[in-house]
Amino acid sequence: MVNSPTRPPVDRRGPLSFPPPLKGSTGQFSIESQVLRDNPWGDPTNREVAYYTPPSGRTEGLPLLVQLSGFTGAGWMEFQRHGPFHESLVQLFDRMIRTGECPEAVIVAPDCLTTLGGSQYVNSAATGRYADHVATEVVPQARERFRSGATGVLGQSSGGFGALHLGVEYPRVFQAVGSSAGDAAFEYSYLPDFPQAFREFRKAGGPEKWMERLFSDPSVLKGHLDSSGAALNTLAMASCYSPSPDPVGSFELPFELESGALDPRVWNRWLEFDPVRRLSDGRVQHALRGMKSVHVTGSDADEWYLDLGARMFAVEAERVGIRVHHDELPGSHFARNPRFAALYPRMVNALTA
Repeated sequence: MVNSPTRPPVDRRGPLSFPPPLKGSTGQFSIESQVLRDNPWGDPTNREVAYYTPPSGRTEGLPLLVQLSGFTGAGWMEFQRHGPFHESLVQLFDRMIRTGECPEAVIVAPDCLTTLGGSQYVNSAATGRYADHVATEVVPQARERFRSGATGVLGQSSGGFGALHLGVEYPRVFQAVGSSAGDAAFEYSYLPDFPQAFREFRKAGGPEKWMERLFSDPSVLKGHLDSSGAALNTLAMASCYSPSPDPVGSFELPFELESGALDPRVWNRWLEFDPVRRLSDGRVQHALRGMKSVHVTGSDADEWYLDLGARMFAVEAERVGIRVHHDELPGSHFARNPRFAALYPRMVNALTA
């Protein structure tokens, strides 16, 4: 039998298999941050803010979306075009505008990376004032540059946590919040990492030795789901949630280094940031009730059980009289595009109304 030539069915090729060129435009502008000048680790103060403007070229009066990346991510990473079989978030948003699934809006995406991979978009004595950087530097400069309208904040994973945190802390800056698998229900999402992190630190001779090894040879990181990823995540979260006043730039871990036992004093400091628990605070309730939209999403096979965090947040919010839209979609933590496909139009429509 003679083989027949194989020809790709190019007439069936769609935007999900081979993303077309963007109709909108992307770019970057830099901010020499004043609030990060005194950050204790000497992390960069000049930060690039990536942006997307829609196909019409018009920005005045359009909603402004502040998009926050997940752990170890920065805004500019989300604005790189991908090739076949993978659609970046900016390609997704551009496609949804082209097809009429979402109205036009401007997106800006800050860079809040730290030495340990992420800031959680909070102000911390150990890392720096990253919440202030976004709310008091990035947003005002973006609004001036684009003459945009109402502003919302949304994000992925750590960025989803950051969106909920910034919305509560700066309700006069943000009028809508959206979380894609945001960190919440800390007892489910963070606690399972602690035994793995403890073992990593014991093998290395302590957390500082582990970090020395990481800084000299980053190949020790084997991925987010590896015990090395659990160790890095635990260190980074501790730097955000449980900074120590002395020495400057230090932080406390939520477990004892000798036994591995949970340290309730430090762990309770972490829980003060948990979006689910924060819903018992009247100030938080007031801020969220004033939003045009509060939207949380999760995926039913999330490796960190952040689908449970989204569910708990939605149920508790409704219990205290906060309107929340909740979506749970199939897939893993990393299946973010379907979640953003739900978040984008709801947020833009709410900010336009």
